[in-house]
Amino acid sequence: MLENNMYDYLILMDNLPEKEVKIYKAVEELIKEGKDVASLRISEISSRAGIGKGTTYEYFTSKEELVYKAIHYLFFDSVKSILLITTEDRTFKEKFYSIMDYMWDNRIKEGHLQSLLRFIRNSDTSLTKELREKYGKEDISCSAIKVMDDMLANFINLGLKEGIITETNDLYRKDVLCSQLVLFLFLLQDEKQDKSKEEIEDFVYNGLILLLNMNK
Repeated sequence: MLENNMYDYLILMDNLPEKEVKIYKAVEELIKEGKDVASLRISEISSRAGIGKGTTYEYFTSKEELVYKAIHYLFFDSVKSILLITTEDRTFKEKFYSIMDYMWDNRIKEGHLQSLLRFIRNSDTSLTKELREKYGKEDISCSAIKVMDDMLANFINLGLKEGIITETNDLYRKDVLCSQLVLFLFLLQDEKQDKSKEEIEDFVYNGLILLLNMNK
């Protein structure tokens, strides 16, 4: 049940109409350029997507629905991209740096992020009902967590196999991995940060290796 719902959901998200995806990508571009999410207009989004305003209304009944679903899609797309990196045929270090590179290239500045969070907090909660009613949100969430948990575990086990990680407690290893990625996110948001991308990535990676070899 969980697996079927999860795979149906993944297929759904990967096979959205091309124009719908263009609309979501247009919202992403505008947000990254510093546009306040709440002030975005359908005409502005449609123009950036390169489609007519009338066509946009064929997919969404309101701007609020459009932006809310765009945020949902972009979050899904980011998580999927990061998880796919963990499955590549590369070393643990190469994969971790690749994840940080992805996060760096797709970061949203602090002020823009706050605008995004305000919109989510003020969104009509009825907009969340569609996924729950159509795909079973609870089942999808449980299955998604299991898939992500398994992929993270396999990723960390690669470091163990390569001999660069000695910590054997699986829960601790995953906690450290997640905490270092959160640290990286905080460093990305620090506009006063005077360190280069390479220095920040090295700092986070070296911290990860140190914490996962405390019992060495």
